[in-house]
Amino acid sequence: MSKNNSSKEKVIGTNCYNCKFVANNEEPVNSKILNDEGGIEPQNEEEMDRAKEADLITLPGGSKAEAITKKFCYNNNIKMYVTVRMCCAYWDNDGVKRPWKRLKAKNQKNKSSKSNYEDLLY
Repeated sequence: MSKNNSSKEKVIGTNCYNCKFVANNEEPVNSKILNDEGGIEPQNEEEMDRAKEADLITLPGGSKAEAITKKFCYNNNIKMYVTVRMCCAYWDNDGVKRPWKRLKAKNQKNKSSKSNYEDLLY
């Protein structure tokens, strides 16, 4: 199952291994399925379609040597194994701050002539 980030950890950069949809347990990865930068290549057309839709990428500047394990991504749009060298458009972490969500909630509570965004600025 995917991880529950109830404790706050410092996240530096975005990759599959610090995403909330990725399993906690690591498994050995066969280097034959890795690309030169340490990402797992989709293994069939269905996986390729999901990878394309999710913009599942291998981050630049890495190597196979950095990807000695794989974890399963439980996001319904991915459902594939990933490595620490990968990331996608669905990356998320429970500790992420989204100020627009706070603004949206405030807008729903206070309907006034003055914009709530202006309230946050002043």
